Amino acid sequence: MSRIGVKPTTSQEIPLAGNSRRSRPHPDLGGPVALTWLYHFLRLGLAAIFIYAGVIKLLDPRAFAHAIAQYELIPETLLPLVAVGLPALELLAGIGLIFEVRGSLTLIALLLLIFLVILGYAVWHNLDIDCGCFTLDELDAQHGVKTAFRRDLIMIGATLFLYWRRRSRAPQRFPNLL
Repeated sequence: MSRIGVKPTTSQEIPLAGNSRRSRPHPDLGGPVALTWLYHFLRLGLAAIFIYAGVIKLLDPRAFAHAIAQYELIPETLLPLVAVGLPALELLAGIGLIFEVRGSLTLIALLLLIFLVILGYAVWHNLDIDCGCFTLDELDAQHGVKTAFRRDLIMIGATLFLYWRRRSRAPQRFPNLL
């Protein structure tokens, strides 16, 4: 028995098994949402690390200047400037990353690359020094420099993911799961 005069205009109007709106999976659930959450988790985690490191160093710039001096890469006259300026940059970059300020991720990437070069120098020359990353007694000398180097490699990886995610899809605010 066919119905005369009832003719769907598009295939969207034909109710087929699995074609109803209720049985379709939500397009934002699964991979894209997980990547968005991972983006926010890494962005905020990286920002927190840089804010923490900047604040700790700014609270005791003399101790940080001493840690920098152990690398013997910066002239003594510039130590006070670097001991305050570098942590201030870390702090500003971390705050900028929280609020997704343009250039903050690039600044963090540049800082991490500089840190990797300096830590690589310390590892290459077997320097038995504190890395200067957070506090003076945070890590044990040479082992600490190697650990800090590995940690910075992981943070570079997180930074690359953040760049990739920004390029592949404009960052969204926290997704609505409902």
